[in-house]
Amino acid sequence: MTTRSIGAFSLVSLALLQLSACAGMSGTDLAAAALGTQSIAGINLGDAVGVAKGAGDAVRDVPVAEEVEIGRSVSASLLGAAPLTGNPQQQAYVNRVGMWLALNSGRPDLPWHFGIIESPNVNAFATPGGNVFVTRALVERCNSEDELAGVLAHEIGHVVQKHHLHDIQKNARKGLVLDVASLKAGGLTGDAARAVARVGLEGYVRGLSREDELEADRLGVVIAARSGYDPYGLVVVLQTLHANGSDSTTAMFLKTHPSPSDRLAALETEMPPSFDGMTAPNPALSRYAPVFKPASR
Repeated sequence: MTTRSIGAFSLVSLALLQLSACAGMSGTDLAAAALGTQSIAGINLGDAVGVAKGAGDAVRDVPVAEEVEIGRSVSASLLGAAPLTGNPQQQAYVNRVGMWLALNSGRPDLPWHFGIIESPNVNAFATPGGNVFVTRALVERCNSEDELAGVLAHEIGHVVQKHHLHDIQKNARKGLVLDVASLKAGGLTGDAARAVARVGLEGYVRGLSREDELEADRLGVVIAARSGYDPYGLVVVLQTLHANGSDSTTAMFLKTHPSPSDRLAALETEMPPSFDGMTAPNPALSRYAPVFKPASR
C-alpha cells in the first residue's frame, strides 16, 4: 500500500495491519502468541503475559531507558505505515520548535525527537520516551508557529505525564513483558518489539481518557507560555477544527479525542487572566508561512 492510499485507512490502522500476522486477536493475545516461545534470561515471555493478565490495573514505575525502548518500538511501527516528510527544512523547523518546548517542560532530559509524518489525516502522536509526530494534514491546518507550538506542547504534555506508557501498562495488563528491555541488552527486538508496538498502537485507535487529554491541554498551554509562545495557540487550532467540522481527514482525531468544543470550554475555565497579556503578535514568528505556506507569501 502506498502513502497516497493512506487516506482510505487511518495511519494507525494501517500500522496495525502491517504488524498483525494473527487477524482478529487482541493486543494481549497477540503479544502472548508472539512471545510464547521466546525466552530471555530464562523467563518465558508468553508465560509472563499469562500471569500478568490477572494482575489488575496497577502500574509500576518504568525506568527511563525502558520507556524509551517502548516508545522506539511504537514509533517504528508508525513510521512503517507512513514515512517522515522528505522536506529537510520543514523537518528541521518542527524539531527546533519541539526541542525548545521540551526543554521548558518537566522532562527536558529525555531523548526528544519530533517529526512530520506524510499523512493526509489530521492527527498527532506522542510515544513513551519523547517521540512526537504531527501529520502533514495537521501542520497544514496550522497558520503560525504559535499554533504548531500549541499542538506539540500538548503532545509533550502526554509524555511528561506518561499517559501513553500508563495506557499500555493498564490495558495490556502485562507489565512483566515490559521488563524485557531491562532483561535483554540492546533493548526490545523482534517479536517482543512487535508485541509491545501493537499494544501501543491499539491505544491510539482506542484513544486516551478524557481526563488525560484535558490534562495534556492544560499542561501544553503552560509549556507553550513558558517557552515564549502565545498560550492561545492550541486554542486557535481547536477553534479551526471545530469550525471546519468533521470530514474523512479528521474522523480518527475526533473519534479519539474529546470534541474541540468540549476542550475549548475546559480550557476557558483554566486559562489564567495573566495569559491575556501574552497574546501580542511576535514578528519573529512570521517565519512559519515561508516554510509551510509559501504560496501565501
